[in-house]
Amino acid sequence: MKLSPKNGWIQVELVPDKDEEREKSLVMLPEDYKPSTSPYKVVSVVIDPEMGKKRYKSGTTIVVPTHVIREVEVGDNKFHLVERNHVLAVVLPE
Repeated sequence: MKLSPKNGWIQVELVPDKDEEREKSLVMLPEDYKPSTSPYKVVSVVIDPEMGKKRYKSGTTIVVPTHVIREVEVGDNKFHLVERNHVLAVVLPE
């Protein structure tokens, strides 16, 4: 199933970070333990409807505030969307 974002929304894919990888380990933690949450998240662009207008190409790595990522469930599929104006930066290779 594909999603076609509209009205300034970009479909993104979450990039796993080190904390998420640690959560997969089998280590017992105190019940009151809360992992630190970063105010921003690195994501990869899946679909930007305005790609032809010098916007973000598929696979481009961008940085967005964590709280603006919207998870949408359609049937058994999960999609992540971000409004274009919330993009803080593009990660460029050296």
